[in-house]
Formats: sequence, C-alpha cells, structure tokens
Amino acid sequence: MLVFVLQASGALAGQAETYLDRGITKGQTGDFTGAVDDFTQSIRLKPKNPEAFYNRGVARGFTGDLKGAIADYTKAIAFDPRSVGAYNNRGFILAALGDYHAAISDISKAISLDPALPELYNNRGTVRSSMKDFRGAIADFDKALALNPGLAGVYNNRGLAKGFTGDLVGAVSDFTKSVELDQRYAAAWYNRGNVRVTLNDVQGAIEDYSKALVLEPRMLAAWNNRAFSKLQLKDYPGAVSDLGQIIALQPGNPSGWYNRGIAKKMAGDRMGAIADLKKASALGDSLAVEVLKSLKP
Repeated sequence: MLVFVLQASGALAGQAETYLDRGITKGQTGDFTGAVDDFTQSIRLKPKNPEAFYNRGVARGFTGDLKGAIADYTKAIAFDPRSVGAYNNRGFILAALGDYHAAISDISKAISLDPALPELYNNRGTVRSSMKDFRGAIADFDKALALNPGLAGVYNNRGLAKGFTGDLVGAVSDFTKSVELDQRYAAAWYNRGNVRVTLNDVQGAIEDYSKALVLEPRMLAAWNNRAFSKLQLKDYPGAVSDLGQIIALQPGNPSGWYNRGIAKKMAGDRMGAIADLKKASALGDSLAVEVLKSLKP
C-alpha cells in the first residue's frame, strides 16, 4: 500500500489561492475532475506554484490520467526540489506503470529528504516486492517498523515478502501482528490463511478465510480458497456451498461452475456435477469438456 494523499494548503491570499483551496476541498470530497479544473485555473493565474502542480498531480492520478500526473509532479519538483510528496507520488505512478527502477529512484530521493518518514520505506519496499527483490523489500519494511511499530499494513507487506522467501513461520508471525493491530484488516486474515494452507494447518486457514469473508463478503479468492481447504477436510457440502457463493457473485465466470462441478463429483453428486460442468463448458471452459467425457452424461 503506497501513500498517495492530497497536500493541504496553508493560509493563502488572492484568486489563484482561492482556486487552489477550492480544488483541495473538491479533492477531499472525491470530486477529482472538478479539482483538476480548479488547480488548472490556479496554475493559469500563478504558473510557478509547486503546490498547485502537486495537488493537480494527485487529482489527475485519481482520474486515471497517470501521464498527466507525472508531468505535474515533475513541474512541482522543478519549482520545489525538496518536495517529498512529489517525489513519493511520482514514484507511486511510475510503479503503477511498471517503471520500477525509476520508481525506486524517486522514492529513494524522498527518503533522502525525509529519512524519518516510515511510510516512504514501506512504499519503496512495496516496489521492491513488485521487482521480486524480496530481501530488499524486507529490509525496507524493517526500517519502517523500526520508526513506527504500529503500522498494520507494513506487517502485512513484510509477511507477503517473507512468504516469497520461504520464511513461512515469519510470514504467519507478521500477518498475526497485522491483525492484532487492525482486526478489520481483511487482506491480512486472507494472507495468513494462504500461508496456513501451505503449512498444512487447514483448519486454521478456514478460520482465517472466514474472518476475511465476514469483513469482505465479496472476496472471491477467499471463498475459493476456503472451498478448497474444505475439500481437503472432505467437507464436500461446505465446499459446494462456498463455490456457490462465487457463482452467485460472478455467474459468468466459468471457473466457478467448473470448480463446483468438480466438488460435486468428489461428493458423489454425478448429476449435479454434470449440470455445473455443462454450464462451465458453455461458458468456454475446455477442461470441463474433458471431465464431462469421463462422466459420460
């Protein structure tokens, strides 16, 4: 999770500042298109104001105009070379576009300007994870937590990185700390469930997926993974029920029908399996066609 926030305006005077303040208010209420318009008016009246370019960059990012956002952050940096927020947020956008090396460079510059801000280390660690530099990512997450040990998101991110390095016990420990700090952190419950499956703690995984689903009932991956965990315990009705939730949420997804068909087949419900697999086949699932041949409908 990367920091990406509007920068508040101080006490300003004049029409350019009025547009700037109004744009910030619109951005804070979610009207990013209106905010862009106001920041543009502010820039027209005061063309060398880094704050206006910074905030327009933020608003453009939220509207999906990523190249425009990069251009604005670059302008903000030109007028204020010590803008931590502009370097960080430009790095955020560059990472979203897949330019990880440039993102690392920008966020590292932000860190050099404000080395006491833990969120910056978290951001750089997140980019390093995207580059599969998991040990480098863990080092950054360690720095963030040394500065602020109360960041649930950083524990979650470090847990993911540890999992990729094979440190599954460490990953579980980090996810556990994450949910201790924020019991409503659905992703951390889900992530701990995944690692518990790998550690053969299937019942513990089911409990974690269940907590994630209480918080986010539309999390398809949690329904799916809980279903497969139940299959491992031979809880076929429970697995069929969970896969039914996926079908209810996404009826046009052939994998939901296919997986439920397989679960029904394992449960001995031949006719139910055939019905689901036919539906999966009609939706384009080629594997369903092969399984149907073995059932000889």
